Amino acid sequence: MRSFLAIWRRELTSCFLSPVAYVAMVIFLAVSGWLFMQAAEGRSGSIESLEVLLFMAIFFWVPILSTVISMRLFSEEKRMGTLETLMTAPVTDVEVILGKYAGALTFLFIVVYPAVGYIYILAALSPGVNAIDNGGIIGGCLMLALVSAASVALGLLVSLLTKNQIVAAICIFCAVWAPFFLKPMASVLPFGSEKVLDYLSIETHIMDFAHGSVDTRPVVLYLSWTAFVLFAAVRLLELRRWK
Repeated sequence: MRSFLAIWRRELTSCFLSPVAYVAMVIFLAVSGWLFMQAAEGRSGSIESLEVLLFMAIFFWVPILSTVISMRLFSEEKRMGTLETLMTAPVTDVEVILGKYAGALTFLFIVVYPAVGYIYILAALSPGVNAIDNGGIIGGCLMLALVSAASVALGLLVSLLTKNQIVAAICIFCAVWAPFFLKPMASVLPFGSEKVLDYLSIETHIMDFAHGSVDTRPVVLYLSWTAFVLFAAVRLLELRRWK
């Protein structure tokens, strides 16, 4: 446990020491806030609630942030030659994987969750705004945590496969963005695939949870996927140790 916490602190500190992290944070908060305000201003006649508009504006940037944060987790260690030093320390492969994963995921939470406050700022400045559905906010935050966890886990696994950060960034971005296109693909795929793609679609999950409709099936789906990817990362790191 002590080794896990040490790696977690090391990874989280390294995120804050990088100027890219602060640039990404400022750009995300500015652009996601602008997108939400634009959507809120133009929602006249729209049936979408403010909660859905807020989380759609936030989720649009999750693949980009996940890529920026996770592309360096192991590729940078390989490039600088510090991975071998880390692996010779008295730590297990599970502690290394989970420590670096927890550090990256914690930083991602620190970046994205302040954006949830935009809806409360809007409600405070606009008396005509309807009452905020706190159930939808909680559901949206839960889905944000699940998608972020799955995205960072996938990014960590890809970063473990290469020492080139550019290659890692491209592969992570494509892999994380792919589930966002499942729902549009239903119209071009053979008949009968709509239900499957709708079940796997992140967009559908976001809208359902932001409406306050919490379904356990997506929760199990994302948690299972995250656990499987982290398990694969541990096994891959063990294979590297034995080479």
